[in-house]
Amino acid sequence: MQALLMVGEGTQEIADIPVPEVPEGWALVRTIASAAGLFHTQMVKGMLDTGGLPRILGHEIVGEIVEAGSPASPPAGTLVVADAVVGCGVCEWCIRGEDSVCPWMRHLGIDLDGGFAEYSLVPESNLFPLPSDIPIAEAVMLSSALPAAVHAVTRVGVTSGARVAVSGVGSIGFTVCQVAKAYGATTIVAADVSDEQLAAVEPWVDATVNVGDMTPTDAATAMSEAGETPHGFDIAFETAGHLSSVETVIAALRPGGKAMMMGICDGPTAISFDSYLAQFVRREISLITTFGFTRRDFLVGNALYLGGRLDLSPLVGPTVALEDVPSVLAHIEEHGTGGKRYVVDVGMAG
Repeated sequence: MQALLMVGEGTQEIADIPVPEVPEGWALVRTIASAAGLFHTQMVKGMLDTGGLPRILGHEIVGEIVEAGSPASPPAGTLVVADAVVGCGVCEWCIRGEDSVCPWMRHLGIDLDGGFAEYSLVPESNLFPLPSDIPIAEAVMLSSALPAAVHAVTRVGVTSGARVAVSGVGSIGFTVCQVAKAYGATTIVAADVSDEQLAAVEPWVDATVNVGDMTPTDAATAMSEAGETPHGFDIAFETAGHLSSVETVIAALRPGGKAMMMGICDGPTAISFDSYLAQFVRREISLITTFGFTRRDFLVGNALYLGGRLDLSPLVGPTVALEDVPSVLAHIEEHGTGGKRYVVDVGMAG
């Protein structure tokens, strides 16, 4: 099979390698599509441990089942989306359904081979069937952006009546806005530095704020004014992955509010307060983090999407060939993604 291999830091190359043998409990999937985005540029730079090289990246996998042994698995030929988080399955965290924080967790496309190849190995328990007529480009968004948003919204406790701020409306922030609305949030304010991305999310929120050139304090004030929340928001999501954005969401919270940290800040990061007591402790602010998602999040996210509660089409970027991924990642590194995911055509014609 053809695969795109990460062979060293900053280096990827196309190679012909054997189709992998299928271990017990795993399925062989013919990969149809994957995705490329900012996370992959971080992977190529060596930000996360690949568990050895060469490694096939691509944690988003949509494809057709070729071989699966369990009677509970969908039959061969079924279109599926894969959960890339592979817990050990036996620890106390996995038993609680918290696969993403399993101490022995591995991840397809990070330290296990992923979807930048014509065939992928996926645990049978991590496969979720999809309708055969689903738009493939949108199905790719079900593999990471949507379950990540569901996981964060669930984890931070968005409920009916919640007043929500979202700092950063790239693919994750855009999806968080929609999921929070589906969960019953009655006020949602989105902030970004891109008018284009704010325009895309406008139908799903109550107000948007371009915070370019604003200090975090001024950005938080502008968001509160836009949302008519003079004492701040109940919940604020940081999805941009910038320290200034982290400081903004903390400042935007009401006393007793909760900040959900989703963005990955590159390099050492420190949060400071002019007055730790007055600005943080005395306000009883909660900082909550998230990484990845669980299998439950696929059930919820897929149901919301297939039930017509979400529109994922604005997340879909250009479709690119597998061999073009290295140049695409170089372009993303320099110019960003514009809030979209590039769809990697691995086998869409097949």
